[in-house]
Amino acid sequence: MTSGRSLTGNSSLIRNGRLYDGSGGPPIQADLRITDGQIADIGPNLIPAGREEVIDADGLIVAPGLVDLHVHVFSGIGLYSIDPFEAGLRTGVTTMLDTGTAGSLTYANMSRFIIPAAAEDIFALLNISMIGAIQGHPKFPPYMGDLNDGRHAHVPSAVECVNRFPERIVGMKVRLTSGLANYDEKNEWAGFHGVFEAAELTSRPCMIHHAASKIPTATVLQTLRPGDIYTHLYNPHPDHCFDDHGAPLDALMEARSRGVLFDVGHGVGAFVWRVAEPACRKFGFWPDTISTDLHHFNLKGPVVDLPTTMSKFLYLGMPLEQIIRASTFVPAKAMGLEERFGLLKSGRQADIVLLKRESGVFPLEDVENQIRLAPERLAPISVCKRGQWINCNGVH
Repeated sequence: MTSGRSLTGNSSLIRNGRLYDGSGGPPIQADLRITDGQIADIGPNLIPAGREEVIDADGLIVAPGLVDLHVHVFSGIGLYSIDPFEAGLRTGVTTMLDTGTAGSLTYANMSRFIIPAAAEDIFALLNISMIGAIQGHPKFPPYMGDLNDGRHAHVPSAVECVNRFPERIVGMKVRLTSGLANYDEKNEWAGFHGVFEAAELTSRPCMIHHAASKIPTATVLQTLRPGDIYTHLYNPHPDHCFDDHGAPLDALMEARSRGVLFDVGHGVGAFVWRVAEPACRKFGFWPDTISTDLHHFNLKGPVVDLPTTMSKFLYLGMPLEQIIRASTFVPAKAMGLEERFGLLKSGRQADIVLLKRESGVFPLEDVENQIRLAPERLAPISVCKRGQWINCNGVH
């Protein structure tokens, strides 16, 4: 395939690929037929039919279109957001979750202008803060965050917004960092209590960003409900979820046993090797979902894209079938969309990525500028969205 060429047609057949279906099971050698935007058939040695396009995936991984559970793509508002395409199809991501860029005062415009225009399927977590996550970077004064005023955590307007846009708002979000709450503990607590109240009233999960917060880690972990998501799992701050030796805290293990999900949310300040290496390699605490937290300040590094973040867990020793599951089916399920996305299965929408497992020497950087040299990485080659193919544009 030539870079940048769009491949269209009603039917195509992927042959000779190594197929990972997203379930976490071992790969199979199988062909996959796409007809009219849906997966029509999966099996060995499928015969090309008529004029359908044949795509040779020899040496490639065939996987569900990647699902990024943590991005900021409310393009045109605030400091953080990027265009959906920058986080999406060009990187192999076909479905994404904007995590709280919009609050109740701003979500209507995201619904009107951003989501319909995107080639990707975009869903959202509504920020409990009415203003959303539009500011709050310490290098861009004045340093003010979502909860600079505790009154921004306004539950009635959040509930009204979810009820107005129920199809795309799949949950709630709060950012619990002291600096984002004007270093005032009561503002953080307003966000903490508000996000759970709104989530209960709308029967939705919530995602908790918790780092450098005045709210104790154990309190957060003990309050999270089954299906709720704790993001920024391997962050560098002293209030992360691991002890000085890298072992998971008891409250972390108890939360996981209750069905709380733990997300990477790499970002520009939330993934460090010194936390991830012992947590994963020594104690086996792998993430449930692998996500980027892609935004303006990390697109050029250290995050780059979801396959690069996945490659960091390949380096850490996570089995590839589990990496793919954590980047497809589990995030789809976390959004309540597992019947639509995240699995290669006949009858489903044809969202598919072709990845290459490349060998070489690849520098992988964390948020403290620490680099590990990995012997392999995952690179997106081409992606199919609703049956339409494009080539990934060489971000590597």
